[in-house]
Amino acid sequence: MADVLLKELSNSDLDWMSTVGQRETIAPGTVLVKPCQDTESIYVLLDGTLSVTIPQKANTTDSGSSISTHVSEQEIVQLSRGEIVGETFLFNFCSMPALIKATGKSIVLSIPRQQLMSKLEQDIIFAAHFYRAIALILTERLRQILALSEQTEFRGTQPIKEALFIFAELRDSDIDWLIQTGQVEKVPPGKILAQAGRPIDALYLVLDGVLLASIPEEDYNPLTACFKCSQDSDKPLDEIEVERLSRGATGGIISFLDSRPFPMTLRALQETLVLSIPRQQLAAKLQQDLGFASRFYRIMAIQLSTYLQSAMVLLGCDQQTYQQDQAMDEDIEYGDELCLTSLTQVSQAAVRFNWMLKRLGVV
Repeated sequence: MADVLLKELSNSDLDWMSTVGQRETIAPGTVLVKPCQDTESIYVLLDGTLSVTIPQKANTTDSGSSISTHVSEQEIVQLSRGEIVGETFLFNFCSMPALIKATGKSIVLSIPRQQLMSKLEQDIIFAAHFYRAIALILTERLRQILALSEQTEFRGTQPIKEALFIFAELRDSDIDWLIQTGQVEKVPPGKILAQAGRPIDALYLVLDGVLLASIPEEDYNPLTACFKCSQDSDKPLDEIEVERLSRGATGGIISFLDSRPFPMTLRALQETLVLSIPRQQLAAKLQQDLGFASRFYRIMAIQLSTYLQSAMVLLGCDQQTYQQDQAMDEDIEYGDELCLTSLTQVSQAAVRFNWMLKRLGVV
């Protein structure tokens, strides 16, 4: 991951981070991020190793005289030099339900979150570079998590606040370009849009209907997945459901940046309308228009963050949800919580999304 930052960030980007950030040596066992809790800093791991663990579903035992609850933890991935930690807090609504701590003596660059957010808002060149780097890092992290052998049946679906949220990030000119460049396709039930193990030729934006994203249940082999041509309408028994992509969500982003084979299969669960955006034209647009690039890479990072959350639930992560008569902790973001800011953004995004559908003649 060290190569990602050094490749994607310019000298001026690195100079700013060095000036604003503070180098810190942290002892083994030091916790940098707590599950679903806010943090004031974003960290760049300069040396050492960090462990990402998730709380498992609580086991309650009744000994007769007392009831006790045991919550275990599972390590899902280790982070090495060049990783960015706490990046989800840049998106305001997306607190990761994981604990991140040092496994040994480590060195981090601590960057105040508010200063970083201001820089991202004011400097579109820095934003394009930084959000692209985050998206690449999250892509690799997600690939590692999806490759775990302990996967279990997926236990949830993507909240609508995370599907339509991306349209609050776009400008009218961005949507105009998507409309002019993309092609509306009607996908019949059961048809595969993207096959695990094969390259992605387009980015798909769901206009109506539902796409199922699934991964092979057995050890992932890109070659065997590539030459599997099942078009069955029912989900094959040897695949595990990871995500259901509904209106406003995008499919194909995992392989868009690194050009490696797509690790999932995208299949229409019902008749689905998608806007297919050719990969080559989108890549050219991102190189030529840095303003568009800064917004688009931020959207990719947001979507990848939501996929990571879904993968953690798939692995059995015990996300905290609010229970009636329970005292709420202001420092914790509950899995079923919607803040006023998110509601406002989703409302704005829904209006823009509907405007796009009218422009495309879908509604």
